[in-house]
Amino acid sequence: MRNGLNFIYLFIKRYNLMAMDTNGNLLHMDLNDLSDQTGALHIDNRLILIDNLETPSSGEPDGLSFVNYPVKLSFSIAMIIVSGRVRVRINLENFEAGEGDAIIVLQGNIGEFCHMQPDTRIAVIAFADEFLNIQKHIRTALSIQQLIYSNPVLHLEGKFMEESLDIYRKMKSKLRESDNVFRNEVVQGYIQALLYNTYNYFYKLRQTDSFHISPGSRNQEIYMCFIQTVQKNYMRERNITFYADVLCISPKYLSQVIKNVTGRLAGEWISDYVILEAKALLKTKRYTVQQICDMLNFANQSFFGKYFKRKTGMSPKAYQES
Repeated sequence: MRNGLNFIYLFIKRYNLMAMDTNGNLLHMDLNDLSDQTGALHIDNRLILIDNLETPSSGEPDGLSFVNYPVKLSFSIAMIIVSGRVRVRINLENFEAGEGDAIIVLQGNIGEFCHMQPDTRIAVIAFADEFLNIQKHIRTALSIQQLIYSNPVLHLEGKFMEESLDIYRKMKSKLRESDNVFRNEVVQGYIQALLYNTYNYFYKLRQTDSFHISPGSRNQEIYMCFIQTVQKNYMRERNITFYADVLCISPKYLSQVIKNVTGRLAGEWISDYVILEAKALLKTKRYTVQQICDMLNFANQSFFGKYFKRKTGMSPKAYQES
């Protein structure tokens, strides 16, 4: 695995030594760092392909170390498990994936790569969200986003799996053609093919679910702006009025829109981000409850404790020691 998914372990192990920045925030994994890893192929650090599909089988995990701390993703990533099994933690929840599964983690989520069985074969596509143009199919994209948020590990049926891997290998082969002046344009074409195949696959999958994206591009636009604003400000702001003011709408209207689009209250989205951050900080065991209270801009430790227990059923101290 020296030239394959070794990058996952080496990179995250590097962050394992310093999982927080100087302000106490979770560090972000960055596409620029991934593109520097051995075996990585990329387009302007916006799309990165890396795998261990061509690595000779050793039967051993190569003595690799695994991450002990979660990190926040500054990009989205999809991992296709060709064989073997992988264990990950996404937003502090444990997941396991095996042959034929895909693990998808969206930008802004907290991820942790925990374990990979010997001889596991996996292909990874990491990309900046702006790399993919979803404006023409925003309703489908939003529906997929909600599906992934609830189900980051999904099983891919055989035909779709094979076609996706075929497109992946074609992209990888084309990226190696350093003398091809139209290399990036060809890869963009492959990406579009993979994207629309994926949209179609997940669109059909979503038809069997009770979740429904309410029509209306304005509502969808508000939802996307809301989530982006929450991701930037949740460590300082938990009041829905703040987010409504940023979006120049009333708190009541914002609440109605978010409920209609996602089926969840705006306050639930905000508290989810706050609690995930709190859990991650507590689990590092590097900070006291009071320090984490200050990092998350709570008025005092008592208020933080009540907020945390109301959302999780446990006190911050009890969760930290669990």
